[in-house]
Amino acid sequence: MRVKSLLVIVIFSAFAAASARAASGCTPDDAAATVQLTGLDPAGDPLLSDGRRLRLIGLAPRQSLEEVSRFDAGLRGFVGQPLGLSILGEVDRWGRLPARLSMPSAAPGGPMRDLAEMLLQQGAALPLPEPGSSPCKTPQTPAVQKTVTSATQVSPLTAVDGHDLAAVKAQEGRYVMLEGRIASVGERSQRTYLNFSRRPKEAASIVLSRSLWRELKSAGWTASHLGGKRLRAYGVLSGRDGLLLEVASRTALELID
Repeated sequence: MRVKSLLVIVIFSAFAAASARAASGCTPDDAAATVQLTGLDPAGDPLLSDGRRLRLIGLAPRQSLEEVSRFDAGLRGFVGQPLGLSILGEVDRWGRLPARLSMPSAAPGGPMRDLAEMLLQQGAALPLPEPGSSPCKTPQTPAVQKTVTSATQVSPLTAVDGHDLAAVKAQEGRYVMLEGRIASVGERSQRTYLNFSRRPKEAASIVLSRSLWRELKSAGWTASHLGGKRLRAYGVLSGRDGLLLEVASRTALELID
């Protein structure tokens, strides 16, 4: 009888601990492998001791030497420490694995701490809204910072008018906030294009994956409804002439009016 009572207590305690972790919105990833960081590779990406290079989910690309230096300084405190590695996709064209790194909790059985979130809190990187960017909460749309008063603050996010062709081209390859009025919607089998001009190469376009467009349509977005609406999107300008901005998730889109 005493053994049965102890068993009930153990089961209840385990359930309570799991419930507390779930309530916090953050649970340890038991499948995460233990790895160690050695620093940054020549391209400025996190490098593991086994030679693998990572792209930390939820962090925007570094666009200047200042941003690389700040990222390096923030990452340096975690070099050589045991970290949990969760790989979230295939190697990209630059040889990087999209992944999350996590720090063990200071308290036994506590939630893991996401390294990307910690770097964001330190001001060591800019956020990039995308699926899986945090195991703890839904990625939030990054706010635009008008000024920078300290070297430790995050660089201001560049706001670009999607109708200003020269301004858009000048920001090719950079993470920006793009804004413009939708002139047309082009639905294709694999992609949907929200065009800021009816004529090609006259303005920027937002690119949506088929799954994201399906998600938006289920939320009430339609091609006919979007015409003339003002849209704000966050992402990296790329594609031919740098006029395309591919959006990774719903959190990177905002209808203004």
